[in-house]
Amino acid sequence: MATEAQDIIQARAIEWHIRLRNGGDDAWEDFAAWLAEDPQHAEAYDAIERVDHAIEPLLPDLVFREAANDSDELATPLSRPTRRWFLSGGALAAAIVAAFALGPSLISSRYNVVTGPGERRTVALDPGTQVVMNGSTRMTFDSKDARFAELAQGEALFRIRHDSVHPFVLKLGENRVEDAGTVFNVVRSPSEVRVAVAEGKVIYNPDRDRIVLDPGQVLADRDGSTRIRVTRVPVQGVGSWEKGGLSYTGDPMSQVAGDLSRALGVRIIVAPSVTDRPFSGSIVLNGKGPEQVRRLERALNVRLEQGPEGWTMKPADGAGR
Repeated sequence: MATEAQDIIQARAIEWHIRLRNGGDDAWEDFAAWLAEDPQHAEAYDAIERVDHAIEPLLPDLVFREAANDSDELATPLSRPTRRWFLSGGALAAAIVAAFALGPSLISSRYNVVTGPGERRTVALDPGTQVVMNGSTRMTFDSKDARFAELAQGEALFRIRHDSVHPFVLKLGENRVEDAGTVFNVVRSPSEVRVAVAEGKVIYNPDRDRIVLDPGQVLADRDGSTRIRVTRVPVQGVGSWEKGGLSYTGDPMSQVAGDLSRALGVRIIVAPSVTDRPFSGSIVLNGKGPEQVRRLERALNVRLEQGPEGWTMKPADGAGR
């Protein structure tokens, strides 16, 4: 029987689930802090996610009626494209609680793994397949299918066992990466998808764009752009964050700031005058906190100012904002 404390944790997990599923990206840091408070928080949240996956196949059969009028003319089938708007707030919470009452038979085999800012975690899908998650990353896996994963947010390094018959599939929202056996790194931010290959070969959107990436190539697919960019990158720099290093060849400072935010567990905001400035070179990360951030100023030729919302990256000479 669940204790009062467990009931409170479950209720809080449902609240976070609803908040994040309805576009609460600005609450990510608070959510990560809540996860870090107690291991039971992550377990409760993962359970809520599994129930939500289980509810999804049932949604086309659900019908909602207006409270003031029960006539059949107002009966509305719940379609998939709008289900998150109908199942918001109390309705979604009630559906999740009801699903819990039905027992484990309803729960799907998919589960979520979340890392907090600055945290790293390794997930072994089978003896030859390993995923290393960087900080502030959220992924979905399937306990019955080691050849599937989904990256919702953040960054991960993939080492995939070769299987030409059953290629590994990584979902990235509406995009997909297919792989038969390789080492590659993927970043998914609200505005961009980046895929870099160290070994083997991957195919980006095999059913649509079918862009083949070989070792030493990196793809950038930015929202709002009509062109997917493919450039070269040093092979040894792919996934170098795993060993405490970051390498760049003319990449914008906004990308550098995003990488540093995940690796160091701090928020780094880029001033408009610095956002598109290209940076080439390597950065060694051998610590965390303010001292590590300060050491980056000379390497990046910027000034980093700490404020209530994090660190702001500005020009070293103080010009611009």
